[in-house]
Amino acid sequence: MKYLYEGPNSGVTFQDGTEVLLWNGKEVELPADNEYVKTLVALGYLKPLQETKETKKTKKEVAENAS
Repeated sequence: MKYLYEGPNSGVTFQDGTEVLLWNGKEVELPADNEYVKTLVALGYLKPLQETKETKKTKKEVAENAS
């Protein structure tokens, strides 16, 4: 699931060995069923992002609309 991270820059290593850097103000993809992720959501550091057709534009669509 995609989240917006709002907190101090940091990183996390999951039990499967996956490492993820968390940058303030950036989107990050994380497993929604992970206890650490749930904790960050509860603390307000992670905000779930809802993907809709409107927000899921391709680079081509963005470039065409900018012209």
